[in-house]
Parts: sequence; C-alpha cells; structure tokens
Amino acid sequence: MPSLVTDNFRVFAAEQFIESLEEPYNSSNTPEDDASAAAQAYRSKLYLFTGRSQPWTLERYSTNSSVTEFSPPEPYDSFNDLNEIYDDMISLKRVNRADLSQVVRRINWQTGVKYDMYRDNYSKVNPSLNGQTSLYESQFYVVNSDFKVYKCIFNGTDADNTTGKVSTVEPTGTQTTFESDGGDGYIWKYMYTISISDYVRFVSSDFIPVKTDSSVAAAAVDGAINQLVLTNKGSSITNGTYFCPILGDGSGAVAKFIVTSGSVSTVSIQSVGTGYTRGTVILTEGYSSESDALSRTGSKITLGITVDVVIGPTGGHGSNPALELGGFRVMINKSLDFLEGDGDIPVNSQFRRFGLISDPQNLSSTDLTTTTATACFSIKFPSSGTGAPTGDFQAGQIIKQATTGAIGRVIHYDTVSKVLRYYQNEFLDADSSQTTAFRYKNIPFSGNNEISFTPGGGGTSIEGTPDATADSLSFGVNFTDGYATPEVKKNSGNIIYVENRKAVNRSNDQIEDVKLVVEF
Repeated sequence: MPSLVTDNFRVFAAEQFIESLEEPYNSSNTPEDDASAAAQAYRSKLYLFTGRSQPWTLERYSTNSSVTEFSPPEPYDSFNDLNEIYDDMISLKRVNRADLSQVVRRINWQTGVKYDMYRDNYSKVNPSLNGQTSLYESQFYVVNSDFKVYKCIFNGTDADNTTGKVSTVEPTGTQTTFESDGGDGYIWKYMYTISISDYVRFVSSDFIPVKTDSSVAAAAVDGAINQLVLTNKGSSITNGTYFCPILGDGSGAVAKFIVTSGSVSTVSIQSVGTGYTRGTVILTEGYSSESDALSRTGSKITLGITVDVVIGPTGGHGSNPALELGGFRVMINKSLDFLEGDGDIPVNSQFRRFGLISDPQNLSSTDLTTTTATACFSIKFPSSGTGAPTGDFQAGQIIKQATTGAIGRVIHYDTVSKVLRYYQNEFLDADSSQTTAFRYKNIPFSGNNEISFTPGGGGTSIEGTPDATADSLSFGVNFTDGYATPEVKKNSGNIIYVENRKAVNRSNDQIEDVKLVVEF
C-alpha cells in the first residue's frame, strides 16, 4: 500500500534528538547533568569521538589503490566496520544541548534571482516555479547580508507573470508585519536574526541555524490568509475597488481588488482572518466596502476572474520557524581544546575520523558521564633508570612484546610523563612466525616484559619496560602495574555518525572546531 513518512516527522525527529540531551531538567533548568537518578537514566549522553591515527594507506586499505591520504575511504554501515571504529578510537568529548542547533539550507539573497513564494500545496503534480516538488526543497526563504532571515510571501506571480519576477531589492526590515513591496514586486516576512554567537557556532557555507523571534511569534496569526495569486484578471469589469468575502473553515478574511480599464490591476488581502485551513474567494460578491463583504449585504457585482488562495502555516508565519523552514537537520559544533582532560585528547597527534556515539559505557558497564574520556590503551614507562625507554616512541610505530606476542601501533607518546598510548586491531602487521589465527586474538600487553620498536631496513630500535610501580593517576588515566585500559567499554553505546577525512594534526597551541550535520 502507498505510504509516506512526512517531512513533519523529520523535523520532529530532529527536535527529539536535541531534547534527549536535556531532559529531565535539573532544578536550575540547565542542560547539565544533575545527581538525580532520573537525569542519569533518561537523558541521552552524546559524545564526539576521534579515531584513526594511522594513515589511510596502511592496514585495511594498504592494497586499495583508490584510497590515499587525500582521498579517504567511504565509511560503511556494517557491524564489522563499527567494530573497527572502536578498535582505533582515540578520544571522546561530551556534547551538551548548547552544542546543537537545528539548521536549514543556507539560501543567500542575490539580486536577479527568481525565488519561490511560500505556498502550502507544492507537490509532484504542482511544483514550485523553480521545479521543486515540496516546500522544503524550494527556494522560498533567504538570508540577507546582515544575517536576517526572510520568508518570501509573494514573488510577483500573476496572470501577466505566470512564472514570477526576479528579485532586485534586498529585504532588510524587522517589522512583525509583512514587508511591503520594495519595487520589485516581492513581499517578504521577517523571521529572525542570526546572533553573533550562533553565527560563529552554527553558520557554514551550506547551513544556517533556525531560531524563533519571540516578537514575530507573538504577532503570528493562526490560519491567516496572507496572499492571493491572480491567475485570470478578467475583462469588461466596471472600474472601481471591490471587496470579496473569503469563505472556508476560518473567518474574517476579505480580499481587495482594484479594477482599471476593465481588468483587475491590483489584488491584496484587506483582512487576513483567522482559523483557515481552506478558503475560497467568493468572486460573485464584489462589494464596495469591507464591512459589506464581512456581512455579505448590500449591492454587489460579479468579478469574472480566477484567483488562488494561499493560507499560512499552522500557528501563522514566524510562529515555528523550524517547522516552517524545514529544520530536519541538526548541526553539532564542538571544539577540541589543546590538551583536554589531562591528555584524554592528546596533542602532537593526528586523527582521520570523527563521529558521534550515544550512551557509551565505562568499564563498569554504567553510563559514561565524564566531560572527556580516552579510548586508548596506555603504558607508563619509568622516567629514568631501569626500564626507561631508550628513545622516544613516535606515532605510527608498531610496538611488540616478544614475551607475550602482543602487537600494537603507537597513537601518542608523551616524553614528559613517559605514557604511551596505542591501539590493537586485526590488521596490524605480524611476525612471520605468527599465524593469522594467533594475530586475530589481539593478545594484550602485560607483565613486566620489555616492549620494543624495531625499524625496518635498519635504524635505531627503542626498548622499554612498563613501570610496575605505576599504580596511580597519570596523564588522565589510572594505571595498574604500568598499564591502563580505555575509559570507554568497547562496543558500548551506538555509533550514529561517522566521517572519514584527511589527517587533522593536533598541536598544543591550537583548537580544532568540529562542525557536523546530521540529517533526519
């Protein structure tokens, strides 16, 4: 049977996604965690994660000629691929409600462009003048040079201009009423202004945040008829000004027509009315005054014309911009600041993947709620003396523990704390003496056994022995006998967004500002 998931559902899903991060509220009505069991149990915990420290040309993609450092592979949505993402995950940072905004497409106002006007009936059988088959796909709103957002109420479409006119006058007003024709035949409705803070966080080349202006929303009229489109201006009509009632399931709307040279030259709304979801102009009742049209009494004439009625959205124009403009996308903006979390997000390192994970758990199988967390395995070496590394490990090097057969790849090495962070996965190179089955076990590093890096083709080897006395917090994680596990439980939570990209080089004097858009 034919079915349809409506655009309203997509907007609803976007709103629910945002709301999941802030409910239930605490007593201060802020989106931060409180100590209540309700907040911990019901509020979603969303984290931005980073991963893939190794170049794209290594391991899994080493034989794929189409994958390069400048051409990352396409991510796949499979359980196997998600497992790999967990393997080389580096860090997580909590995303809060303030880090999210519903966004819509960025349509900059430009002179000489024909914009679609707002209509409530765009479809496959009734496309917009630009050929779009739904309102949200059409170009019916713009953002001007001052980052004010406007909805196009009228674009000059009439019996003489069936495809509308080009816009030549930039909308600039902020009144809660409709902006009058500036000379190009367009009528605009001011919606809201993008603040400086929202501009910095949620404006990109493709998207703008969608917000509600309280004054505009308060002035909105539910079920108002704000525009008429003249499709036949008629002929041999007695010159004059006429008012026609608009009947439907609402009340109070009146159309105004000015007839010159026997044809309608001007059409407008005298009274917008309220409560309409359908309406028809009674063109057989052209009265000489608005009051006569409302009471439907007095002398009248028949206007031999045709006109389309355009009814505003539920709640009125500006009452719910997210629903009116199509806010079914959510932008997440999160910054990675220097050496956060005492090293949870290491500097002097690289990542090539980031994404979103919801409701991950810690190793105790309870919800992760910390601001930052490391997803790496860690080894702490002595700072000096027996067991201290004979050199500085470098990111990307493969480390081995001959005693156990463990193999890993270095993500980051801190030369001050002597903490080495690494990952293990099924794709790491193995000694020729090791069978594939042995390698797939991902044998953990353990014990007071030497760990080494041996360069291929000569060069200087590096050896070190874990600090068996390291049983405390260091570089953001707790060590036991020189070893520390990730703070996030592998395969816990749900990875809901993944993006592969070129390498991002982190340093201790920069901030990475990550913007990503999730579409529902």
